[in-house]
Formats: sequence, structure tokens, C-alpha cells
Amino acid sequence: MKTITFTIYILITSITLSAQDSISGVWDMGKGNTKIEIKKNEDFYSGTVISSDKLKAGALMLKDIKSVDGEWKGKLFSLKKKKWYDAVLEKKDEKLFVTIDAGFMSKTLEWIKE
Repeated sequence: MKTITFTIYILITSITLSAQDSISGVWDMGKGNTKIEIKKNEDFYSGTVISSDKLKAGALMLKDIKSVDGEWKGKLFSLKKKKWYDAVLEKKDEKLFVTIDAGFMSKTLEWIKE
């Protein structure tokens, strides 16, 4: 009986932890009232603009995001440069830290969950 109870506890804990690690949801970028919705599409996550003062709703901003060795990695579109950059996303509580790697420079953005 103890083994069954312990197994159920481990399963419930695993499900809870994986749900907490999800980056799905609506994220406020903090600039221009821009909000991005991240959701899973088959094997990857992607993020599209759902509202903004400057960007068109529906524009793809994040793509090919997946968990690699405990980190979320993918691509972020830069409007200024008009190109895709490698990005690492790290969720901490209700914040998402998006670090963009542009060769010898990197920049971290802080987004807040809606």
C-alpha cells in the first residue's frame, strides 16, 4: 500500500512540476502595450502578437521554442534588424526572461505574465 501511495504522489508531483515549467500564456513585453501569446504547436512553442501599439496582431515573434537540457531555446524576431536571433527563455514565477544572442553581444528582456 505504501508503494502505491508513493507512486501516485510521484506522478502527481511530476505533472504539477511540468505544468509550472510551461511557458504558455500571454506575456506583456513592457513596451508599446505589446502582448505576446505563447502556445504549443505540435512539438514546438511559438509566440504571436495579440495586441500592440506598433506591431500588427498575429505577427510571429517567437518560433521553434523547445526545452533543451532544461532550458527553453528558440528564435526571436528583431523588428529593428528584420532578422531572427537565437534566444533562451527562462521562466521564474510570473516573469519570463528572454536572452537574445547576437554574436558577441547578448541582451535580456523581462516579460510579465498576464
